[in-house]
Amino acid sequence: MKILPALLVAVALFSPAFAQKITFQGTHPKPKLATVAPASKPVLLHTGKPITPDQKRQLMATVTTGASTRPPMGAARVSSSVLSAELNLLTPDQLYVNGAYIDAFGARIDQYDGVLAFGPGGSTLANPSSMVINVTVKPNTAYTLLIKMSIQGAFQLPPNTPGGITISTYSGAKSVGGLNAPQTFNAPQGENEFAYSFVANSAGNLPITISSPDLGWSFESCEITSAAF
Repeated sequence: MKILPALLVAVALFSPAFAQKITFQGTHPKPKLATVAPASKPVLLHTGKPITPDQKRQLMATVTTGASTRPPMGAARVSSSVLSAELNLLTPDQLYVNGAYIDAFGARIDQYDGVLAFGPGGSTLANPSSMVINVTVKPNTAYTLLIKMSIQGAFQLPPNTPGGITISTYSGAKSVGGLNAPQTFNAPQGENEFAYSFVANSAGNLPITISSPDLGWSFESCEITSAAF
């Protein structure tokens, strides 16, 4: 009975394959994407009414016109017959989808209504209250974000006075030729929908920041469409 344990010890000593320590390799983390800037000035559209599919197509066509990544003369652009090759939908219940995710700073989770609620503020450390939509982008591709939000009311403003919603891209540096400068629109109380369209200057991560200095608002959804040109 003592011979078998002795043989196993001998095998372990003289067989490197048997004696090798097994370690769990795990999964290799994906490399962090570089933060990129827009190739042309993003276009913001807020009409006070739902954004139509035709308006989204027009937005994509507009941002490709001045993009530095535009194709040679005569090459096909985003046409009225092709809206998108990709469609993703971000919601408070789904803050991550393939190619996009949301960072919420200073948000309150309203479980009853199923929304992310934000108070007035911005991206500053003193009063952080903003939402950042991170989109994995490709060159020669137009993107449109269709964002639905609910405005609860204005703070430190007269009753029924529309406040401002600010949206901007962030390239990790100072404003690049004004292309990532903030844009603002007045948002009345209640449901609001707006579109934000852009083209990136290269492949990577393009963050879009949404905030309000004087409004309480809730995020409901963000539909992301894209089309190569």
